[in-house]
Amino acid sequence: MKHAERALALFPQLRARAVRVIEDGWDSLVLDVDSEWIIRIPRRAEVAESMEAEIALLPALASALPVAIPQFELIARDGVRAVGYRKLPGDALQAADPVVAAGVGSFLAALHRFPVEQAVALGVRGDGREWWRNERTIRVDAFRAVVLPLLAGPERAAAESLLDTALADEAFDFDAVLIHGDLGPEHILCESGRVSGVLDWTDARIGDPALDLSWLLHGTPAAFADAALAAYGASDPHLRKRALIYHRLGPWYEVAYGLEQSRPELVERGLAGVRRRLPSP
Repeated sequence: MKHAERALALFPQLRARAVRVIEDGWDSLVLDVDSEWIIRIPRRAEVAESMEAEIALLPALASALPVAIPQFELIARDGVRAVGYRKLPGDALQAADPVVAAGVGSFLAALHRFPVEQAVALGVRGDGREWWRNERTIRVDAFRAVVLPLLAGPERAAAESLLDTALADEAFDFDAVLIHGDLGPEHILCESGRVSGVLDWTDARIGDPALDLSWLLHGTPAAFADAALAAYGASDPHLRKRALIYHRLGPWYEVAYGLEQSRPELVERGLAGVRRRLPSP
C-alpha cells in the first residue's frame, strides 16, 4: 500500500488501484501502476540530475529510432523528482532469435547516428574521448582501491592486467557517440518476435559505442551476437575487443556498490562474476 500512496502523492491524477514494484534497484524505484503507467523515482541526486537530461532528450530521440522509447507525460519536481510514462508493450528480451538480434543491432546503429552536438545541447553528459578517459580513469582507480584487494594470487594478477588494459591508449581509440549506457536484456522489450521498445535512459551519455555492445557481443550466444553486429554494420575493427573489456568490468560495479551500501550479498555475487569474466593467464 505504501507504494500506491507514494504514486498518488506524486501524481494525484492516477487511480493507483494496483501498484507493483518492477525494480527496486541501485538507481531508481520503478513502479507499475494499474498496468498502464510506469513511475520512476530516483534514489540518488545524480540520478535525479540525469533524469532532467532524459526529459529533454527522449522527445527529440523518439523520431530517430526504429523502436519505441518512454515519453514522460508525468513529471514531478516539487521536493521529489519523478517521472511517469505510459507502459510500453512487450516483454524482456530473450537472447535466442537472430531476427530479434538484428532488431537490436539496427536500433543501436540508429542511436549511434544521433547528432552528438544536439544531444549535448539537450543536457546529455560527455563531450568526447578525453571526457570519457577521465571518467574511466576515476572509475578504474576506484576499482583498484576497493575491489582489487578482495582478490589474490593468479586472480589478482589477471585482474590487474584487465584494469591496465582498460586504461591503455587503444581503449580510447573511437569516435564518441550518443550511447544508451546500460543496455541489457532487462531494458529491451520484444513483442511478436521483434524489438518493440528500449527502456531506462538514465545512463545515456556521449561515449564509446562499444559499451552498448558489451553484453550483446559477449553475453549472448554466438549466432545472436553475429546477427546483431551484422545489422549494426560496424566498421571499427577494435569494437569487439573494447566491448569485451566493458563486459569483463561489469561485475566490478556490483562489488563496489555492495561495499558502498554495506550489502555483502551484492559483494559476493559481484565477486563471483568478476572471477568468471577474468581474462585467462
